Parts: sequence; C-alpha cells; structure tokens
Amino acid sequence: MHLLAFFLTLLAAAPSAAAARGADDVVAQVRRATARYVDIANARADGYLQASGMERYHGYHFVQPAAQARALATATLDLATPPVLLYVEHDGAWQLVGVEYALPSAPAADVLPGAVWHRHEASCHYRDFRELPADSARACPSKHPASDEPFVGWHPALAVAHVWAWYPNPDGIFAETNPWLAPYGGAAAPDHHARNPAELFYSQLTHRVAGAILLTLAALTVWESWRPRRFPWNAVSAPLWVAFGVYLIPSSDPESWPYGPQRFSEIFDDPLVLQHKLLALLPIAIGVITALRAADVLPGRRLARVLGLLALAGGATLFFHFHDGRVHFDAIYLQHALMGSTAVGVGVALLVGTRTPRVRPWLAWAWPAFLTAMATVLLFYREG
Repeated sequence: MHLLAFFLTLLAAAPSAAAARGADDVVAQVRRATARYVDIANARADGYLQASGMERYHGYHFVQPAAQARALATATLDLATPPVLLYVEHDGAWQLVGVEYALPSAPAADVLPGAVWHRHEASCHYRDFRELPADSARACPSKHPASDEPFVGWHPALAVAHVWAWYPNPDGIFAETNPWLAPYGGAAAPDHHARNPAELFYSQLTHRVAGAILLTLAALTVWESWRPRRFPWNAVSAPLWVAFGVYLIPSSDPESWPYGPQRFSEIFDDPLVLQHKLLALLPIAIGVITALRAADVLPGRRLARVLGLLALAGGATLFFHFHDGRVHFDAIYLQHALMGSTAVGVGVALLVGTRTPRVRPWLAWAWPAFLTAMATVLLFYREG
C-alpha cells in the first residue's frame, strides 16, 4: 500500500511539475524579449506609448500600437512581441514589472500554461487616462464625469493575460493582479490638459494614411492624363476620392459624430471639428467633379474652375488650423500651412489653366505635382 501511494503521488505531481517547467520557459522567453525595456527610454524609442495612469495592482500600461493591432487582427499570441508593457514608478524611476497580452478571445492553445485569461470589458478612454465601461463609442460620455477630461477613444471587450516576469507576485506569475504593487498606489489620475501619447499617435497615423492615399491619387491622376481614355477609365480616381472623403469624416475626430459620443449638432460648436468635417467634404466633391467631367455630363472647363475655387477655400482654412482652441505658431501649424499652400497652388493652377477655352497643357502635370507635395507633407507629419 505504501508503494502504491508513492506512485500515485508521483503521478499527481507530474502535471504540476511540467506546468511549472512550462511557466519557467515562458518567463525566460518573456524576459529575453523584454530585457531592453528595463530601461523605459528603450520602450519609448520602440514606440510603446503610455495608455493608462497608475492602476492599482496593475501598474502603468504602455502599448505598442503595431504589435497590439497585429495581435487583434490575427488573434495570435506572440510571446516575443508583447503588445503591452507594465511599469511602476517611484521618484521618477521606472521599473518594468511584467507584460500583458490582449486578444479578441482567449486562445484555444495553452500558450501560457496555467494562465487564466480574464475579460477586460469594453471601455471608453479619456485624456487623463481614466476609463469608463461602455458597449460602444457612441455610448461613452463626451467628457469624464469626474475629471471633465475629453473622450479620446474606445476599445471592445478583450481577453487579457499577464506575465509578471520582472516582479514577484504572491498570486502567481500569470495572475490577473499583483497585490505586491499596492505600495505604488493607483486610482488617482494625473491632471492632464495636453493631449496624451495615444492621441498624438492617432493623429500622426491618420495624417500619414491620408498622405499614402493622396500619393495613390496623384499616381492615378497621372495615369488618367497620360493619354486619351474612354469613360470610365478616364475617371478611375473618382471612386477613391469619394472613399477618401468618407474615410475622413469619422477618422478625423474620433470623439465626434458619427463615431464618437458627440452629437451631430455639437460639430458646429467646435471650430476645429467643423473644419475637419468640411475639409472631408472636399475629396468627395473632387471625386464627383472628376466623374462628371470624365463622363461629359457637364462642361469640363467650368467644373475645373469650381474645383479650383474649392481647393482655394480648403487651402485657406488650413492657415487658420489651430489646436487646443488657441493660436500657436509651431511645427504643427507650419505643416498645416505647407498643406494649405499646396491646396492654394492647386486652386490657382486650375483657375489659371482653364482661363482659355483650351485647357493649358501644363495643367496635366501641375495637379498631380501639387498632390504629391501635399502627400509628402502628410507622410512625414509629426505632432509635437
């Protein structure tokens, strides 16, 4: 009986020992992948952005947008590229404590042996890093009820797991929380007024996506004018212009209608948001005009002059494009002024090039040249 009991004990202990070895392997791999991020300067240099304040038992969350987007798109956990780093801070010194993996749902494969994936509810995020639960961005308050800071983004429900690879945790290396982080505090959010890193990243991303689209439109415009083509091949850029404008309407201001919590009527109370929405209508108008000209539905020369006036108006507004409700002549303003200059250049070229019944031949290259110039500014756009 004693021998039988001994063997039964071995059999019972074997799985837990294997799981422990697996957990040790995971920790070793995570530590190898994140060793350079013990210095938070390296994390910031590699694109990790602060996405939360100090959360009790969790720490500060620093998210790498590309890694997180890849994880959500593929629903795959890659131990070597954790999308979220967790830090604590004391007297200006930052300490890496662990990593976090977030997927649309818990993976079927047991990548983290012994880990319990928990659900992070769909949440609204605010400028001061506070969060509120909500089923959609439209359901979020436009300002946080406690801090009055504006809404900046929303994420759906996620399956989340932690690996406390750099700080001991009495509840285990895969536990949801770490009670030994309690001395670092939490709950109180800093008093933020400037845009946070996630907002700056989003703004740069949308500007650069717009630059890539404009560069594509410039190439299509050159192709259309390379030689005479029949409709609809002489207007292949028209649908992309319209799609570009439709994309800009929700993406230019995620806090406003139609994506965010602000109502349609509130667009007219915010000059910056109103300007963004009006500018988003310009590509739609260009697409419609391009299609009408190509189909000979209306006089092409007259439509080109209307297009020139629209470009002048849109370009002029960029010289009055000020963030945070104040006048600021800085790098951000300079970039918008450069974009405004290219739009004004397009407008002048269209008006001058169509003054005579016969359209000036140089207009065929002037239009894509100005588009390329604006696209270049957008592709290298930087906030701050």
